[in-house]
Formats: sequence, C-alpha cells, structure tokens
Amino acid sequence: MVLNAFLSGLSTSANIAKTFQLLLKNTRGTQRAVLLELQKNINLLNLFLENQSKTIVVIKRLSVAETEKALKSDFNFKDLKKTRVSARLTKDIKSLQVYSGWQTEQLFENIALKIDQLKTIIEIDPENTNFRLSVRLKNLHKLMILLLKHIKM
Repeated sequence: MVLNAFLSGLSTSANIAKTFQLLLKNTRGTQRAVLLELQKNINLLNLFLENQSKTIVVIKRLSVAETEKALKSDFNFKDLKKTRVSARLTKDIKSLQVYSGWQTEQLFENIALKIDQLKTIIEIDPENTNFRLSVRLKNLHKLMILLLKHIKM
C-alpha cells in the first residue's frame, strides 16, 4: 500500500511526461541527454509493468549510453540536483531506505550498474529463474522513480 502511494503521481505515462517536460525546460547538452535517457527507460519499464511477458526484450532495450558518457566526462550531476536524497522521500519504503542520503550521481551510477548487470545476465543465462528478472525490473523501476522524485523536489 505504501509503495503504491510512493509510485502514485508518477505512475502514469502522462504524469511522467509532464514531469519530464518541466525538468527538460531550459536544459541543454549532457544534462538534457541524461534526463531524456532516464525518461525513455522509465517509459519502457512502465510498458513492462503493464505486460510482464517480454522481460528479455525490455532489458535489451534499456539504455545507459548517455549516463555512461556523463559519468566519464566532467559533467556535474549536482546541476540536476544539489542536495542528497531526502530521508523523507524513502522513509515509508524499506527497500528504498538504503538510498537515503545518496547523491544524484550515485543514483545514476547505481542504475547504470543494475542495467549492465541485467544485460549480462541475459547474455549468460536468460532462462535461469534464480535471477528473478521481473523482480529486478520492478526494483529498477522503483529506483528510477525515486531518482525522478529526487530531482523533481
């Protein structure tokens, strides 16, 4: 129930698009590219949540190219959000509490690592149910929504 409340407001494609429209206003270059990549990934995961039968296709389509470019460059993620993740934002969701106090860059790095790990899993052993790919995608979605809410605040 608490998780549903956390996801509400940013759970529909229309609300996400509106939020990103506000965030993208007056952005250029790397900042814009990173936000657009986040938006595409969230939209893709929203489609997955509607129909969880295409797990491997979804994983293959997730992208971290812009995030990796930003991480390798001199891009300052504090341009997106200077403050750390608020404890208030994560307080009711136990699985997200670990991210309280993280910097924006740390969240982007963690998301990129999780996506890379998913892509590696489907290359090595996509049929192995022990990896629980759908659970990992749901958790990745929650993490991306947390990042979006963090940036939006």
